[in-house]
Amino acid sequence: MLRISPLSPLSRALATAAAAAVLAGCVGGQPPVDEAADRPVTVLAPWTGPQAETFERVLESEGFDYVYQGTAAQREVLLSQVQAGTPPDIVIMPGVGELSEYAADGLLEPLDGRGLYEPAHYGAPWTPRATGKSGRHVYWVPVRAALKSIVWYRAANGRPASVGAREWCVGLGDDGAAGWPASDWIEDLLLQTAGPRTYARWARGELGWTAEPVVRAWRAWGSLMKANGPGPPRWALLNDHRGAAGERGLLFGGRAETDERCVAEHQGSFALDLYGDAAGRADYVPSTPYLPGTTAPRGREVSGDFAALFDDRDKAREVFRFLASREGQWFWASLSGASGSSVYSANSAIGVPWPEDPVTRRIARDLNDTSVPRCLDASDVMPPAVRDAFYDAAMQYLAADGRDPLPWLRDIQLVHDHEKRRPWMTDVCG
Repeated sequence: MLRISPLSPLSRALATAAAAAVLAGCVGGQPPVDEAADRPVTVLAPWTGPQAETFERVLESEGFDYVYQGTAAQREVLLSQVQAGTPPDIVIMPGVGELSEYAADGLLEPLDGRGLYEPAHYGAPWTPRATGKSGRHVYWVPVRAALKSIVWYRAANGRPASVGAREWCVGLGDDGAAGWPASDWIEDLLLQTAGPRTYARWARGELGWTAEPVVRAWRAWGSLMKANGPGPPRWALLNDHRGAAGERGLLFGGRAETDERCVAEHQGSFALDLYGDAAGRADYVPSTPYLPGTTAPRGREVSGDFAALFDDRDKAREVFRFLASREGQWFWASLSGASGSSVYSANSAIGVPWPEDPVTRRIARDLNDTSVPRCLDASDVMPPAVRDAFYDAAMQYLAADGRDPLPWLRDIQLVHDHEKRRPWMTDVCG
């Protein structure tokens, strides 16, 4: 990561603007204007379409002066903006492992002890810290949460007793990070077969990629996907996880190169956004009855979109404070469903603000249920290079004929060993 130097384009532009304002004040008798403080708050986040519209309704509800940029290629856009010296005031992204590198470079503002969020409202695992010096502070808070470790099905057909390889709705394509749906499968298998402690050690970088629990999870996924020949793996590699454009996701819209309808989808709670007007016809169950080698849930995988602060000016802090607050989270969550965007909160103070939809209410309850450990998405908390190697290896393994994942796991381990000097997350499971 490149630091923003005192002579960066942003610094030069602001210095020029400030000098001009001072000169104008001296000449015209008007007080100088602090243009840096007065400019709109810039927010970069991954949401487009209905999700972006919902988020902008949240910002507009308070009359904030803002500029929003939503993109699936968020990590590339953010890196280019930081390198240009013009980072957003607020960034919201799922990859806390990526955010930790910006924190280590001194580019993020610490949040703890400043009234920017209420620590009591965000229990474990929602405020993980990084190893190294930056781990002394909290730099990110989830402003949107998702439930994983679940399987979706068409409610009219009833809960499937079993799901064969040809019946799974699987797509690994994505504009920003192809392969991540495969990582969700493997993470869930590891969590349910090895338990949260082993899962957390692996996510923290303390358990190698060729360790027996990790290899077992990969083999289980390979056996499940490859049980009926090359067809299911091919479909998974050809399909986008969102389904075809204009369709209602994979579950209701179908898959590429086949007329067969899949019957179940291992996907997070955000799948409802993909189903469009068919969302009300979807239901979900815990994933464990359909995962090989599992019985009862040993944990729940969850994920979040984490907000971090690049700029410490008053206007940016005001927006951040509202997004993390009980009031902001309540209002945002109350828009769920009606806006075509499902929104759930990790803030324990807001309760369940959805009186109508029983499926949405269950998601909210499950997200806040502490009867089983909740563990953050492992790939989201890993250093970016390890995460990317994970995604690539999962796709290559699925495309290969055999079921032995060790060649790909050894490749990831090489990246893992090189990245040990990077910050790694602690407090992955709560």
